[in-house]
Amino acid sequence: MPNPPIHILLLGAGELGTAFLTHLSRLPNTHITIGVRTPSNYLNLVTHNTDLTAIDLTSPSESLAEDFSHYDVIISATGFGQDPSAVCKLAKEVLEAGKLKEGRERGGRLWFFPWQWGVDYDVTGDGEGLMPLFGEQKKVRDLLRREAEGANVKWTVVSTGIFMSFLFEPFWGMVHRSREEEGRLVVRALRDWDHKTTVTDVQDIGRVLARIVAGDVDAENKVMYVAGDTVSYGELAEIVSRVSGKEVKKESWAMEHLEEELRSNPEDGIKKYRLVFAREGVWWDKAQTVNAGLGMSMMGVEEYTRTLFSGGV
Repeated sequence: MPNPPIHILLLGAGELGTAFLTHLSRLPNTHITIGVRTPSNYLNLVTHNTDLTAIDLTSPSESLAEDFSHYDVIISATGFGQDPSAVCKLAKEVLEAGKLKEGRERGGRLWFFPWQWGVDYDVTGDGEGLMPLFGEQKKVRDLLRREAEGANVKWTVVSTGIFMSFLFEPFWGMVHRSREEEGRLVVRALRDWDHKTTVTDVQDIGRVLARIVAGDVDAENKVMYVAGDTVSYGELAEIVSRVSGKEVKKESWAMEHLEEELRSNPEDGIKKYRLVFAREGVWWDKAQTVNAGLGMSMMGVEEYTRTLFSGGV
């Protein structure tokens, strides 16, 4: 008798969720349910092994835990645009779902991938009070370490750094292209030119996640590190200059500058992010990542930059 399919609940269908879906849907003996608030907006995602369900994560925890208990794997791709307390609420509901699942005929442990697709929240904490959401992410890790085993839940945290595209977003300000037509670009450094950042393309995150779900690496109750690339800001400036063929003006935003910028506008979220990203916990050695261990070829900063300046992004 064939094994029943693995039932995955994917929460969210934004940029990251759809990247996950692309690669998870290729796994054998797998059925994916996409949980979104309004399924009618996502009918194009339905395939032979993918369907949709209406899930409102602000619903009462009791009903959500019951819904979650019918799945084998829950993957959160809900994004950053959420109430910070929502990430702990979801984790607690998954723990309750694991207990409900344990008593069922088709039981087994529930596998949870929380929304941790970012920096190392064990190191950053709440960014010295600047980032309540980061602090809540750290609480999720602590909660899972403390309670998951007794709740019939296993978990995997996947730290990816920032999305590759984010490094070049105008609002982030690290690669400033407004003078490009004049043959000059501005590249800025957070803290100093030796400070580093880890970045990963969303499609590569999806590829690594699929390998983890497939069991190609031991990821049970672990923090797994992924990196498309880890570069210093000095290396970033060199890459942009070499690829674009343009003059690069370098501007270093030291800690004092970032702190003063935030003091002048203490509610500016981007300025908070910049200060936190000038500290530790935002990069790791690519050689120590799960993708390196699996021998996976990943999009690097230079390759992405070439695509960007050729008009492909």
